[in-house]
Amino acid sequence: MTYMVEVALLSIWDVRIGVSMAIVGGYQAMWAVLIGSSSSIAVVLPAAGLFRRAFRWMKYRLPRYRDFLIHITRRHHVTIDRWGYWGIFFIVAIPLPGTGPWTGALCAAVLQLEPVRASLALAGGIILAGLFSAGIVEGFLSLLPLIS
Repeated sequence: MTYMVEVALLSIWDVRIGVSMAIVGGYQAMWAVLIGSSSSIAVVLPAAGLFRRAFRWMKYRLPRYRDFLIHITRRHHVTIDRWGYWGIFFIVAIPLPGTGPWTGALCAAVLQLEPVRASLALAGGIILAGLFSAGIVEGFLSLLPLIS
């Protein structure tokens, strides 16, 4: 049981690592995805709200930096308008370096997306990232007997 608590704490940092560690540790993939995704969602969604508040705070304390971020956002408004919430979903779901729930939450705050829809995109991406990780790790573990 203490190992699963460690997995939940690792999932706060990144769900992909927590789910992978749980499956390698011998837990069923279903439980690993459930606990890893729920612990990541429980921390990232409130953090996304804090990022939005920090961005509003920057308006008064760091106006040049905030204006720079808004300028970059407006420069890419066609791409943002095209992808929007789906972009946040894919940033979180696709397992590439530099992507993940924290990056998605920060992007949603900078892009000033609607909080409820951005939270749904973040949660969906976290769950899909957990499922991807579980599938990849289960696939590798099933190939180990063939190698040795």
